[in-house]
Amino acid sequence: MSEKITPHVVPSFSVESIEPMRNFYIEKLGFTHMMAITGKDGKLDTAVVVRDGMTVMMGRPEKRIEGAEIKSKQGRAVDIYFYINDVDAYHAEVTARGVEIFDPLTTHWWGDRSFAVKDPYGYSIWFSQTVGEFQPPPGIEAT
Repeated sequence: MSEKITPHVVPSFSVESIEPMRNFYIEKLGFTHMMAITGKDGKLDTAVVVRDGMTVMMGRPEKRIEGAEIKSKQGRAVDIYFYINDVDAYHAEVTARGVEIFDPLTTHWWGDRSFAVKDPYGYSIWFSQTVGEFQPPPGIEAT
């Protein structure tokens, strides 16, 4: 049912400190470092990490952006969804690394099997795989 995918959107996060975000993606989610730029203060200004066709960019804003420094367990206004080829294997991999799962691995009525984690800044990061057909339950009208 699943097919190899090509990403069409690359999320770019503005955060106060790149290092915790970059380290989370590398150490906990298994991404690899693609590139980074160090600022005059010796801290990272920009970093890009990749894994299996997924790319995440992160950067410190030149000027203060309201909310960029907030680290929240409640979350942020944007959720990021990555479609991957084997969500069960990836779930096993990240849980073995000790990643806290925010939303458990579940097969949904819209045909996706997914789980979610929170990054250090509170963004919900979803990993999904289409495993079935779209079948709304009784009482849900889909158009």
